[in-house]
Amino acid sequence: MTAAEPGGGAPPRSRVVVRTAVRRFVVLSIVTLLVLGAGAVFVCHRIAQDSALAEAQLRGATLAGTVAAPLVDERVRERDPEAMASLGTVLRRSMAVGSIRHVKLWTPEGRVLWSDESELIGRTYDLEPVVDGLVGTTRTVAELSLLDKAENVSERSEVELLEVYAGARDADGKDLVFEAYYSTAEMREREQEILGAILPVALGGLLLFQVAVMPLAISLARRVERGELQRIRLLRQTVLTTHRERLRIARDLHDGVVQDLAGLRYALPVVAAHVSDAPEAAAARDTLEQAREILGRDVEALRSLLVDIHPPGLEGTAFRDAVEDLAERTRRAGPEVWLEMPERSEWSIDVARVCYRVVQEALRNVATHAGAANAWVDVETVERQVRVVVADDGRGMPPGGTQDGHVGLRLLATHLEDLGGSLEVAPRPGGGTLLRALVPADLPAGT
Repeated sequence: MTAAEPGGGAPPRSRVVVRTAVRRFVVLSIVTLLVLGAGAVFVCHRIAQDSALAEAQLRGATLAGTVAAPLVDERVRERDPEAMASLGTVLRRSMAVGSIRHVKLWTPEGRVLWSDESELIGRTYDLEPVVDGLVGTTRTVAELSLLDKAENVSERSEVELLEVYAGARDADGKDLVFEAYYSTAEMREREQEILGAILPVALGGLLLFQVAVMPLAISLARRVERGELQRIRLLRQTVLTTHRERLRIARDLHDGVVQDLAGLRYALPVVAAHVSDAPEAAAARDTLEQAREILGRDVEALRSLLVDIHPPGLEGTAFRDAVEDLAERTRRAGPEVWLEMPERSEWSIDVARVCYRVVQEALRNVATHAGAANAWVDVETVERQVRVVVADDGRGMPPGGTQDGHVGLRLLATHLEDLGGSLEVAPRPGGGTLLRALVPADLPAGT
């Protein structure tokens, strides 16, 4: 089969790689936008919550110091009905004009002096440390309450409220703690306002940035595509040149040196026939016979070299026949070789040629370096690649797992990487060495 000349458009595999890269960039950009959007929502939520808590603290401190505490005196502590009614009227009026849902007044001992939920008045509960720390001060604390405390039994249907505690002193100068629960509706409205103000700007800026970057990404992808195309063209031209040079060397050897040596080998018996049978000519006859044997071995070696330089046709069943020939030559060196491969290959001549080189180099190393009794060759198609595995039960890899001195393997690995494949050499489980090569099944013509 004649190798195709380089040229044409970008190979399909190159286009697929570029499209995949652009698609991946777009997907990652969308994911980034979603993550940043979620982050913006979280930040806005925190800003709204912190703002609502700060406002609730201010309201609670104001209500505690200017409204509730001045109305608490000894009569309220004694639960005088008139004093309790007067306090309740003022506090309920404050609740009606604000977003306050519930109010409690506490003594330092944890007794409820007053509550809009009358059943709690007079009951005693353990104050939390943070609340107990407000006694004797005018400080405030606020939090988003989960309504899971003992005194929140009647409030749990409301799911969540803003809870504010404020320290204060009553009309008699005694310490008390003011507690108020505010609705979270205003906080949620504030959160939506902040989201409406920040999110469009944040996501809009990011989206504009992505839109601005997209043409650059597409331009870069096209440059990569052109570079990949140029690389493949150069690789194709290099491999094609190498292939043609191998063919020229093989042809010159076959038509020149091999023919001359073969002719000389057949001429030696004729010369020997003219040598005298006298005892003193025995040495000459032996020399001629030795020369004939040496020439025979050299001719066979050169013919074997010709096959290595330029293997025979590898289409269809010829590929298995060629690998069988490699296996037979390896068997003559000692190891038994076992083959597992299809009777007829469906690969292109270019893929078959690369696979043949892999098996050839691997079996050469088995015969020369491994000291193995058995070798196994497995060739099969895996997805869009052809996998070639050659294993042996020999002495294995040298310490450290290096391939020092194995120039052929290093060159083969480089060649496969240039083609988009890979080569891995590792210890074989149970002893020996395992070579695994992956060859793209869609190699361009001329590879």
